[in-house]
Amino acid sequence: MLKLNILKGTTIKGVKVVVFRLSKKGEYALRSVFHLAVRDTICTTEEISKAQDIPRPFLKKIIQSLSVAGIVISTKGQKGGVVLALPSNKITPKDVIEKVEGPLFLNDCLLCEGTCPRDSICPLHEVWKKCQGKIVEELSASNFAELGKRHLELVAAAKKDKRKMGVIPKSILGLVPANAEG
Repeated sequence: MLKLNILKGTTIKGVKVVVFRLSKKGEYALRSVFHLAVRDTICTTEEISKAQDIPRPFLKKIIQSLSVAGIVISTKGQKGGVVLALPSNKITPKDVIEKVEGPLFLNDCLLCEGTCPRDSICPLHEVWKKCQGKIVEELSASNFAELGKRHLELVAAAKKDKRKMGVIPKSILGLVPANAEG
């Protein structure tokens, strides 16, 4: 079960905020599948690790989870590596998150009816339920083929804006489909 982590008392640019966020495992799984979708070819864990800034030992565990879930295929050997098991247009961020983390729940009261004794009379329960529904809807609405295409558009725009070039990791700017290398 995925319960979004809440970072209390985090300060961003001098403003104290509460941040709902995925675990590192969920975030890294999304980055790994994204990388494979954009490259559209077999990739080594070393390549994914470097390009996506994921510690390699942790990446190997994530790849194993994604492989068991049927999202990637991992092969060993000199020509081995990792490749998507499905077309990238058939994989959504929701699929990846739920395969490595379990179902998405914003709050304990949403786990199942009766988890919270107040859920039938609590207007906040309704708010949490709506928020969760919208998050699940958004995570289901896009697929990794679309995200890969959007990445290439954003990289092209960033390359035109020299101010952005200094803050974007070069490994991300260089992430292109294998057939576009040359």
